[in-house]
Amino acid sequence: MKVYLDNAATTPLDKEVLDAMLPYMTEHFGNPSSIHSFGRKTRAAIEGARKAVAKFLNVSPAEIFFTSGGTEADNQAIRCSIHDLGIKHAITTKIEHHAVLHTLEALEHEGIIKLSFVNLTPAGHVDLKHLDQLLSENERTFVSLMHANNEIGNLLPLEEVGAICEKYNAVFHSDTVQTMGHYTMDLQRPMFICYLCST
Repeated sequence: MKVYLDNAATTPLDKEVLDAMLPYMTEHFGNPSSIHSFGRKTRAAIEGARKAVAKFLNVSPAEIFFTSGGTEADNQAIRCSIHDLGIKHAITTKIEHHAVLHTLEALEHEGIIKLSFVNLTPAGHVDLKHLDQLLSENERTFVSLMHANNEIGNLLPLEEVGAICEKYNAVFHSDTVQTMGHYTMDLQRPMFICYLCST
């Protein structure tokens, strides 16, 4: 008997989701950027999905950007934040997903940022005292720490990290691919104001 235990990475498509998507793969295939009726119907479906995601996160629909997946979302959040905000320092861990780790290492290699790695406890949790220390010793920083580690399953205390980042006016990004839909993500709560999530 085969047992599949990697449902956080990828999982069979729920029939309800499949049923909702199929008409847009077979019947309503219009270009959503076009003004004809085929395009308008597709555009309406996309905007409906954007509103549903925005409601789930308690943000405005204009704040929701759809990407092809978590890797593109991480790259967009990281590169755009660092570029647009002129950030010169970033903090992450050595056990982040490669979508985050390789992007930040590339930015350091390009001379755009200085990259620091926050210490981990023997159990693999982020050392919050060391995070505070790194933030206190550097200029405005971009912090990227995943909510749930995809290999060891540790959960990051988002609100505690958010509070530390807020204290130093740091931008906090968290890859929430593993946890979105399983935890409440109210991005209007004070500790999430400096927070970007990639799903």
